[in-house]
Amino acid sequence: MHARPLQEPPEPVPAVAPANATRKCGCLKYAVGLGALGVALLSIPDSASGQLSATVTVVSDYRYRGITLSDNEPAAQVGVAYDDAQGLYAGAFVSTVESSTYGTTGVQAISFAGYAWRNASGLSLEVGADYSVVTAAPRFDYYEVYAGFAFENLSGRVYYSPRYFGQDSPAVYGELNAAPPLLENVRILAHVGILGSNAKPPYGQRSSPVIDFAAGAGIEWQGFNLQAAWAGVNHFGAAYQVTGTGRKTGPVVSISRSF
Repeated sequence: MHARPLQEPPEPVPAVAPANATRKCGCLKYAVGLGALGVALLSIPDSASGQLSATVTVVSDYRYRGITLSDNEPAAQVGVAYDDAQGLYAGAFVSTVESSTYGTTGVQAISFAGYAWRNASGLSLEVGADYSVVTAAPRFDYYEVYAGFAFENLSGRVYYSPRYFGQDSPAVYGELNAAPPLLENVRILAHVGILGSNAKPPYGQRSSPVIDFAAGAGIEWQGFNLQAAWAGVNHFGAAYQVTGTGRKTGPVVSISRSF
């Protein structure tokens, strides 16, 4: 049995693309680029000792830890993951992003690697690290280390970054995710996360923790995964001062296909 990552890879941070990128052509251009990446990834054969998988997704509102990175507009995404029988895994995730505040559209990516193992009780544990690359805005690049667990339909992770989201301050993010079955091929989806950061708002006072949440359902149908949820945050917070656009909460619908 191959050791799989316990969760989807951590979501990446928003990118700031060149100012001449327009809303009209940006999404199409980057969607074509993501499609080409997906085709290239799918052309890589599996090896006898490992397993390669890829996922293509279209989402109505791309939210990173509750914060919209697409101005409540649709986004296109591609993910790829490789794992071997010894428990090592690695992969990458790419998504389009958009900001009306800065008048930009762009693409950002995150790479990740880790090790996962399972004990006799069925409890799975993992440790790993990820690095976010932000197009046209290198100052927002950052890395995290994380540890996680999964048991039956419950999973969680704790992340630490010494320089979160381009801020000159560390941050810790913790999350819990649940996906209990409701009907055949239907699951309830629930998520809660909390971000603690030393980043300070423009006026100097310390920001309170940012709490994000999502609740909804997912269904597997004809090889596709359709999800619908309500997601958001309690407030934007100093750690996300460059993304304070869009609604704090709202519906999120996505459809994805794994290969």
